[in-house]
Amino acid sequence: MSSISGLRKRAGAVLGTTALLLAGGVATALPAAAGPNCPAGYHCVFSGSIATTTKHAYFNSDANFTNDYFEIYTNLVVNDAVHAASNSSTGGYESHYYKDINYGGGLLFCVNPGSSVDSSQLEDDLVDGNGWGTAGEASSLQVRSTTSISCF
Repeated sequence: MSSISGLRKRAGAVLGTTALLLAGGVATALPAAAGPNCPAGYHCVFSGSIATTTKHAYFNSDANFTNDYFEIYTNLVVNDAVHAASNSSTGGYESHYYKDINYGGGLLFCVNPGSSVDSSQLEDDLVDGNGWGTAGEASSLQVRSTTSISCF
């Protein structure tokens, strides 16, 4: 056996093993969880319903919505104007919305990956007495790994 032939066999084995490892990595990757009207990997808030174009998309946590504005209506501040939310996390992260900036004032509601909530659900849940906040009060978002909190 020539040294070139042996080198080809070893290179082929390395390439084959690499291909198998890559294929295995793709097969075990977390699936994207698409929430409605929200791009993959983002946590979106809406000033109206989820069907509207008045949204703001967050990729990471944001402790202060007072300097954020909705798309289209660029004069509408996100702070205290969130009436719906959608979670399109690609890493399985929950969206946790708080009443005040810097995650203060208590948790208003949270949204699971691939899920959404609108103001009518928030108002209904407030009537049900489970402690969720009302629509239009969110001032900060904390993106968290899966928790034991029951989210929408």
